[in-house]
Amino acid sequence: MKLERRRPSGFSLVEVTLALGVAAFCLVTIFALLPTSFRTNQITTQQTADTTLARAIAADLQATSKTASDSPRYGITFPATGTASHTIFLREDGTAAGAQDSDADPSQNPRYRATITFNAPANTSQKTATGIRIRLTWPALADKSAAATPTNYAGAYEVFTAVNRN
Repeated sequence: MKLERRRPSGFSLVEVTLALGVAAFCLVTIFALLPTSFRTNQITTQQTADTTLARAIAADLQATSKTASDSPRYGITFPATGTASHTIFLREDGTAAGAQDSDADPSQNPRYRATITFNAPANTSQKTATGIRIRLTWPALADKSAAATPTNYAGAYEVFTAVNRN
């Protein structure tokens, strides 16, 4: 009777080692990308919040009637003519944290500083729109003084819009 030799089945130690090496390389690469993806997600979330707040301020300014001098939600004063700038501090939910052009109050928990710059017509008889620059900076407490131009902020978002007040 002839004995048949059977080849052992399974993986060799070399094959297992190579497979583990490839898997380890892939996992290290994926884990190296995680901090970048978390940072990108954080930046995207921040940009969405900035855009939403700037749109809320712009909508508030556009909702102001032609006869009113202050916006309904934030109380931002429109100049009759020329240029003017106002500062408001906002909480994370978009509500005002203090009065217009008042310094930041830490007890109000402001997160954003909004500087609104108006470029109104030179005189009231001109039929042009008021140009408005809305600049959001954060953190708000980095530049507490409403009168000073912000310089210590970590991030900023800026948008331009126009309002026809004629």
